Amino acid sequence: MDAVILGLEIVYGIVAVLLILLVLVQGGKAEGLFASAQANVLGGRGGDILTRITSVLATIFIVGALVISFLISSQKSATEKLIDKGGDATTDAPALTTSTNVQDALSNAAPAPTTTPAPVKPAAK
Repeated sequence: MDAVILGLEIVYGIVAVLLILLVLVQGGKAEGLFASAQANVLGGRGGDILTRITSVLATIFIVGALVISFLISSQKSATEKLIDKGGDATTDAPALTTSTNVQDALSNAAPAPTTTPAPVKPAAK
């Protein structure tokens, strides 16, 4: 499933770059992204090939975002995968200790070394 999502993300990136380039290549005010919608509302032709390709790429871009988002959100988390395998989510994690265990561990711990640092001599002038 991860390979499918990775492939879709790569295609999505390519579509995004192509969409940016097509919008930049297109002409001025009446020839932009919504030229076909303006032409339909105002009457006239449906737009040139760049406008149609831009509309198709914009649709792919939006649908691709929704598909990738759905696929990622439907993936199980690592904890859910571990529980589905029959394991316990806490088996890999270190066990939590109670306060008495902590006190026992501290009382049995070796004391820190107590070495006296060498005296510092003042620098000669």
